[in-house]
Amino acid sequence: MKLRYTISKCTDPFTNLATEEYLTFRAPKDEVLLFLWQNANTVVIGKNQNAWRECRVEAMKAEGCKLARRMSGGGAVYHDLGNLNFTFIAREGLYDIPKQTEVILEAVRSLGIPAVKNGRNDLTVDDMKFSGHAYYRSRGYCYHHGTLMLDVDPEPLTRYLAVSAEKLRSKGVKSVRSRVTNLRDHCPDLTKERMIKALLTAFAKLYTENADTSSLMEKASSETLLGRLEYLPLPDPTEDAALAELTERYASDEWRYGARIPFNTEVSRRFPWGEVHAVLEVNEGRIRQAALYSDSLETEIFRLLADRLNGTPYTRRALLDVYEDFTDSHTFDTNSYASIDLYRTIARDICSLLAEQIS
Repeated sequence: MKLRYTISKCTDPFTNLATEEYLTFRAPKDEVLLFLWQNANTVVIGKNQNAWRECRVEAMKAEGCKLARRMSGGGAVYHDLGNLNFTFIAREGLYDIPKQTEVILEAVRSLGIPAVKNGRNDLTVDDMKFSGHAYYRSRGYCYHHGTLMLDVDPEPLTRYLAVSAEKLRSKGVKSVRSRVTNLRDHCPDLTKERMIKALLTAFAKLYTENADTSSLMEKASSETLLGRLEYLPLPDPTEDAALAELTERYASDEWRYGARIPFNTEVSRRFPWGEVHAVLEVNEGRIRQAALYSDSLETEIFRLLADRLNGTPYTRRALLDVYEDFTDSHTFDTNSYASIDLYRTIARDICSLLAEQIS
């Protein structure tokens, strides 16, 4: 197995997200890659989120904050240069979410910060979040990415993100700001360079064979461990047509904002798997168009279910039949940590929610 890393000097979100996708679908079978990157003054939303509900778009435009959309699921996050992003890229077989998560925990703990995993995809210190994770998988190509809040300015975070009160209640907090913490608050002399070195050292240590039981590895210096990693130069979008095309797609309004349907029915609810906001255009007793928005970590199920709802009679029985037919007829390409039962639960919950709205 080859261990490689790369660090982006670019702070443009569209280039960085395009580079992430570019590297993912070119990953060799025998390699794990750690990609480190930063975005300047950006809100990044999950694949299935509604930009107009999740963030204050007009304020962002007026103040020069960029809106970006990623391929993975999950919720909206604010990035500035006080935040460091990581992405583990690997093919199935080497893709290992628990191990990848442990790299981040090991790196942060090596700085004297008592970091723990809290829930499905958050890392916390003293019950306050400093790192959120999301995941992507398609045809055996995978990535696991997330944020590391080193010294993020909290003012834009609270000004640009429109987090629902129901979501905050589910987390047991009163505001976005009260839920998060910067690592520098727990390690005052922390720098980006020190964090990067800790990450690369932990990556090399945990991915070296028998590192967890080898006393020699435990005593190995950072320089020895870093020598086990190979640096991967990044492609230049001005010279690589495929990367340039991906960058253009990530920057497009079509990708970032999506289509807005002329809906006349909408409903939202929070479930254990995440929040859903469903909008329907109903005409002459039939669903003409449907859109399903969610901060769930799952991705493709929402598009597939929305497509299945299109053209369905707007009756309780028909909506419940959609659930039965949909779950019986689809082979889901799930994220590696998600079960088929979870996908069926999501489909059932959404169809039942829509059926409840019919008087």
